[in-house]
Amino acid sequence: MGNPELEKDIAVPADSNGAPPEETLPAYEAHPSPAHAVRLTEHIFDVRDEKTGQPWAILKVKSFAGSSKSLPIFRVGDTITGSVELDLHESTSVHEISVKIVGGIINPQNRVFRNSENSFSSDPPFLELSTVLWTPKHGDPHNPSSTEKHTHLKGQYTFPFELKLPLTVDVKTDHDKTETFALPPHFTPHLSDISLNYFLSGEISSGLLHSHAVIGKNVGVLPIEQPSPPSPLRELAYSEGKEPPGPDADPEGWHTLAPVKIAGQLYHNEVVEITAVLSLAKPLVYTRGTFIPLHLHLSSPSKQALDLVATPESIQVCLARFVNGGRDALKKTDTAMGPQTLANCEAMAILWHHGSRGTAESSENENERVFSGEIKLKGDTPASCVFPHLVVRHHVVVLPFKATGFEPSAKKILTTEKVDIVARLPNGPRPVSSAPQGAVEPPLTDYKEWGNLSNFWVFTAF
Repeated sequence: MGNPELEKDIAVPADSNGAPPEETLPAYEAHPSPAHAVRLTEHIFDVRDEKTGQPWAILKVKSFAGSSKSLPIFRVGDTITGSVELDLHESTSVHEISVKIVGGIINPQNRVFRNSENSFSSDPPFLELSTVLWTPKHGDPHNPSSTEKHTHLKGQYTFPFELKLPLTVDVKTDHDKTETFALPPHFTPHLSDISLNYFLSGEISSGLLHSHAVIGKNVGVLPIEQPSPPSPLRELAYSEGKEPPGPDADPEGWHTLAPVKIAGQLYHNEVVEITAVLSLAKPLVYTRGTFIPLHLHLSSPSKQALDLVATPESIQVCLARFVNGGRDALKKTDTAMGPQTLANCEAMAILWHHGSRGTAESSENENERVFSGEIKLKGDTPASCVFPHLVVRHHVVVLPFKATGFEPSAKKILTTEKVDIVARLPNGPRPVSSAPQGAVEPPLTDYKEWGNLSNFWVFTAF
């Protein structure tokens, strides 16, 4: 299933899914100051002798991961540094030592039947970088000045390497047209059939039969995109540790959506209508590990409707992730479900009454309610990605309100706005949460239109 280069066994412990553990990584700065220099973590993987249990081939690599047991993490454009080491107790015929990194998409539903080969095949890797570290033509590794061919190795050897990740890759799209795309981030969601993987390996070809020993590990790649700076008033509030002003006081700092009407019945009797206006902090690009600030204004001629519905417990605002796979992935731009589409609620908004933290903007009357809110982004939230055969999009979604005694006329998404999730912090002061102390995120929504959130909805036709 998928690219065999990405499905080799790896020489490290794996989680219950068969995938290496990935820790929650903090957001990173593009150019950390010397006082906050990023410390690299060394990861060590090996192949051991079946009889003695001792390692005879070792792959070492340094990454931005916080632990040597975590998934090695690199950034687009980084130079991956490491070494392949050998500890050979007997003279061994070695033909080649190399290192490479392969990137590809695994999607069992993206395979096609090729009559000429009478078999199923998947798309080729979009990235293949390799470098040969040694061959017999290089001579004796212990004597670099030697020019004689050296076919057998015995003892301990270290072969350092560097592999530079590109910023972009060229990929064939429709009708064999080649287009350039940013190198995509890794995408390995829990219990999903589709994934985008990078596999780093050291490879040793040896013996009369040219046996192939592979020391490898799945690795992660993070994008280099970052949010542009927020509005001056928001930036000032962050630097002073204060709650940023709302859309009325800082219109340049917010993106306000068109008003939506929410019709329904109170206690199966009175027909009411509520108008909702959602605003999101600009720019609409947010760093994982931080949060999405939002502002929600509700108004209605019916005070009773607002008293019942306009509460943090009834309002459902979430960050939804939509994954589109297959050959039509780039053509899908909305939140509709369909073949090779997965929808997943990533996080729910924490809401509180605007002005309840001492700001001077609260001006509610009996026919309106104003809320501030935040959607907290976990450190391992997948980054947004637009790539052939795999598109990962994020939307802030307002779902039907849930309140006992209120029956909405339509149980569908009320409004939505596409946002981008990145891994790099914006320049300037780091965003500061304004959520009340002790605020707890509501349970994830069970919006049934998204179906089973753990499965990749696929359709196969031959």
